[in-house]
Amino acid sequence: MDSNTNRIKVMIERALADRRLSKQEDEDIKAAIYADRKVTEEEAKLYRELQELVFEGTIKIATDDEQE
Repeated sequence: MDSNTNRIKVMIERALADRRLSKQEDEDIKAAIYADRKVTEEEAKLYRELQELVFEGTIKIATDDEQE
């Protein structure tokens, strides 16, 4: 795992610590994925896993009026 991928993994873990994903956290994660203008297979896999957690209801998407 390269340093950027590791950084993205850590960002996702921190964002999900409270079992909620804010819009800002999601945007920050996507920005980190696209920062080097190339998406690796591992980065895509990490983001897909994050999406699956949301789709399954394991992680809640925080609304604007909820604190991060």
